[in-house]
Amino acid sequence: MNELLASGPAPLKPWITSLTRTNQFAAGQLEKWATLQMDKLRSYVDLGVAQAKVAFKVSDPHSLYDFVDSQFAVCSFVGHRIVDDGRALVDWSNDCAIQAHRVGRANMLSLLFKD
Repeated sequence: MNELLASGPAPLKPWITSLTRTNQFAAGQLEKWATLQMDKLRSYVDLGVAQAKVAFKVSDPHSLYDFVDSQFAVCSFVGHRIVDDGRALVDWSNDCAIQAHRVGRANMLSLLFKD
């Protein structure tokens, strides 16, 4: 143990490199996930604001009928948007798993073979 401390941080360099690589990967994936979530939130808020503006314009039974009739199209759009968002999340998740495997493998190889 004294030899490890006496030699300085050199024996810990592979571990520090592996931790740095893992932290960079985690930060990058978190950034991608946050961007994906913010884009989803923005689109749903924009849709909600647009629907609220249309609802405020209802002033008579005919315009109420038109508004209610348009809600079927809005519900269809939201349904398709949810499916698309689910696909985007699955793509992100698959990409994250593949990259995590690569980072883990690179870390283990660098620790085992001391490159």
